[in-house]
Amino acid sequence: MSWLDPLAIALLGLLAGALTTLAGLGGGVMLTLALALLWDPQRALAVAAPALLFGNVHRLFLFRRFLEWRPLLPFLAGSIPGALLGGFVAVALPETALRVVLVAAVSLAVARELVQRFESPPPSLRWLAWTPSGAAIVPVTFGAGLLTATGGAGALLLSPLLLACGFRNERFVVGASVIAVSIHLARISAYGLGGLVDLAVVRDAAIVGSAILLGNLVGKRVRASLDERRNTQVTYGVMVACVLLSVVGVTG
Repeated sequence: MSWLDPLAIALLGLLAGALTTLAGLGGGVMLTLALALLWDPQRALAVAAPALLFGNVHRLFLFRRFLEWRPLLPFLAGSIPGALLGGFVAVALPETALRVVLVAAVSLAVARELVQRFESPPPSLRWLAWTPSGAAIVPVTFGAGLLTATGGAGALLLSPLLLACGFRNERFVVGASVIAVSIHLARISAYGLGGLVDLAVVRDAAIVGSAILLGNLVGKRVRASLDERRNTQVTYGVMVACVLLSVVGVTG
């Protein structure tokens, strides 16, 4: 490993932490996609998971006064088994197949987010604009855990569900962080049992995770100075960046 490698992944971690704290989602997806361009997708997932765990625990601490546990219990009931299953699938899939899953998951999640923003989406795309109700919490979070463990994109599917259940602003950020912590713990367990976690992965995850902590602080400071319109623009920017990274991952 050259000195440029830890610098590059530290910068990616800084960006991921800042973007997730600003937009409430998307930074982890960008991180996973970017790492998959540097390494194979299994290693990217294995490094991103503990790094993002550090970041979400820290974000949970920063916004802890907005935390309400009881409304989040159904979310955890779906996300944990979904992430466990997805982790074992990620271990078993060949590299090419996992890369296709990663890109497909991100593309679907980003398309859904964009279509939801239309007041009247085209009839052929209305199925993407479906907003889950509270009754769909467990199956949707199961799918989010599965997609996060195999493609890193589950967080983008959680946002409309959290919003539909009344989570807004800081409650949204802290709620997403709690669910993310459960998903990352579950998929790290599956990756570890599948042999994806070694000392090199732990080292790189520690570098990225430390940078995410700093990015969280940067994002929190910037978030306080932005209005809702600017925060929405940041969210759009994150989604566009995810699409671009997906395209590069397929064609590169």
